[in-house]
Amino acid sequence: MKRRKFLAGAGVLLGLGTARQQGWATPNSNLIWRSPSELVAVGFERSPVVMMNEAHNGATRNIRSREIGRQILPVAHAAGVRYLAMEALTQSVATEANQTRQLPRLPEDEANYLTHPEMRAFVQAALSLGWTLIPYEIDFEEYPSSDTLSLEFTNLRERVQAENLVNGLQNLPTSAKLLVWCGNSHHIKITTDEWTPMGYHFVQLSGIEHFAIDQSITVNWDDNPERLRRLGEFMPDLVKQGGTAGFLIEEAPSSLPLQESGIDAVILSTQNKLE
Repeated sequence: MKRRKFLAGAGVLLGLGTARQQGWATPNSNLIWRSPSELVAVGFERSPVVMMNEAHNGATRNIRSREIGRQILPVAHAAGVRYLAMEALTQSVATEANQTRQLPRLPEDEANYLTHPEMRAFVQAALSLGWTLIPYEIDFEEYPSSDTLSLEFTNLRERVQAENLVNGLQNLPTSAKLLVWCGNSHHIKITTDEWTPMGYHFVQLSGIEHFAIDQSITVNWDDNPERLRRLGEFMPDLVKQGGTAGFLIEEAPSSLPLQESGIDAVILSTQNKLE
């Protein structure tokens, strides 16, 4: 589902001036690079809830971000996670999948992310591990709107998503750990004058500060040459790391404008196409 620009990810949030500091790291910044699995492991050491995003824009998506989701499942499982909450799920699909342990076949529809092969592989891998799927998206029939892209509806959707997540969490064992898979920037923990994301609502409603991992910062949302040049400075390090790696925000150099971005870790990659 297409979203406004401010929902497109940490990179866009930086461009909007959410963070106060300016400048970008260079390959000489001595970043402590960590694999996505290492970041997820750190996340579950710090919080029972880790929220991680994929990058999409309408029917187009960054396939790498979803493949990373599938790749981090074993480390999350080892950390004790048995529940996966997904924005893309509907109640009926989740119920059937939890009962049959198979993601049902769905009519081909580019706008339905659960028909995309890499998303299906991701969800099926979680089911094969014995995980339970939890839907938390707003019910668009219960909350009809003539403009689901409006700021008013977007803010309603963020709040209802958080309420659904909190309700779902309350139905789990008290020691349960939860991986939340969302799109774009729904999981961030800051609010602006115009927009209050699901992640901010979740902290306020649950009293749990989740660990937020962003995968969208290097995604090619646009072809802005200045932004691409700045992100390009990371590429030599990323190539050495196998193409995809990240770091904790607390370990990033002060020159990186991420300290007030509402996330705890970022994953950067050389695979940034939306398709």
